[in-house]
Amino acid sequence: MKKTNTKAPAYLLFILSLGYIMAVLDTTGVVLAVPHIETAMSVSLEQSIWIINAYTLALGSLLLLSGNLTTKYGSKRILLFGMTIFTLASFGCSFSPNIETLIILRFIQGFGASLFMPSSLALLFISYPDSTKRARMLGIWTAIISVATGTGSFIGGLIINYFGWRGIFLINIPLGILTVISILLLVKNNIANPKTRIDIFSNIFLVATIGSLVIYLVEGNQYGYTNLNLLLFLLLFLLFAIGLVVHDKKSKAPIVPHQLLKNAKFIVSNLLGLVVNISLYGIVLVLGLYFQTYLNLSSMISGLLILPGMIVLIIGNLFYARAVKRFSVGSLATVSIIFAIVGAAGIFGMGVFFHEIQLYILIPLFSLMSLGIGVLTPATTTILMEAAGQELSGIAGATLNANKQIGGLFGTTIMGIITTNLSHDWNMVIIVAFLVNVIMYIATWLIASRYLYGKE
Repeated sequence: MKKTNTKAPAYLLFILSLGYIMAVLDTTGVVLAVPHIETAMSVSLEQSIWIINAYTLALGSLLLLSGNLTTKYGSKRILLFGMTIFTLASFGCSFSPNIETLIILRFIQGFGASLFMPSSLALLFISYPDSTKRARMLGIWTAIISVATGTGSFIGGLIINYFGWRGIFLINIPLGILTVISILLLVKNNIANPKTRIDIFSNIFLVATIGSLVIYLVEGNQYGYTNLNLLLFLLLFLLFAIGLVVHDKKSKAPIVPHQLLKNAKFIVSNLLGLVVNISLYGIVLVLGLYFQTYLNLSSMISGLLILPGMIVLIIGNLFYARAVKRFSVGSLATVSIIFAIVGAAGIFGMGVFFHEIQLYILIPLFSLMSLGIGVLTPATTTILMEAAGQELSGIAGATLNANKQIGGLFGTTIMGIITTNLSHDWNMVIIVAFLVNVIMYIATWLIASRYLYGKE
């Protein structure tokens, strides 16, 4: 086993952050590109939703596998491999002649992102062996990622406004090349553990389970959920899900260690992460489509209208860092859900009682909802990591990230179905979308109150 550099330059921190920044732009930014791609390629919303879903399907379902590959082959090697795939796929996306090609390349792009996301964080951790400097670098890294997440919609809208939808993919090419060259020059050695076991079949079952369910949900919206061909995908989902559970129970290298699945806090924190991302990804999609399709606003203005909520989300992250010194993590998580409920219920009520959406009410209420999400997200991470303990922290972190991406996948799928069926009445789209959020958050609050409130 080789050791990495003992003195890594601060510039490496920026390079390792670039991957996450690109991954964020290719989720939130691409959401705003959907109406433009629909028009340019003359496709339906059902088809264009797959531009988002193909990416998040690959990213969410392969993150756990990628975490194990990073341990087995080393963070430097996997990061370079993943970034190369991501950059080449981005080039292909930029020049895709049709929707089918774009969807396939987006899946490949998501696979590349699933490789460099866990490996870049692992490389950051081992590149700064001094604990004090490492803590400072991790703090800066978190801030960079939070800002990228918060401004992703606006930056994406800006790029689309000036360079078209292809620009959201073209921007990845120089950034990807810069990252690969910098890693080759700055990181001399590679830490790996070749003895790490990887169960490929469990990961294949996981991808097939999620993929077959998403195909049934998305395509069923267009062809009918009783369509015989689509019922086959529902049957496949059930078979793959059973196969995953049975195989993983017998596996010597299960996707998630069995002791974690018996931990109530671990299960609840993953549930919170799932709900948060179903909510956030889904609502950003609905608002992006509402602003551009119904209000006929530009991508840049649409991103600007979403920006306040994203900024408040960052404020929620920062507030949590201070509040956790005085209050228990479980209490903060439980109370933060109330903010999300009030914000979502307020927007739902506006649609029901005013019969139209007022932006001067929508933006503050969405920001209130985002504040709750901003506090809930780090609280969820803390609860999960503490439940797992130091020994299982790596796989626990990968589980949370995978869960978030899968939540995003189902968020865009569910909200895409709502939007497609009710697009003749955008007020009703907003009502139903936020009603779904209210129900999800109330159910989540009841569970969190039972297992987390008042607990560290």
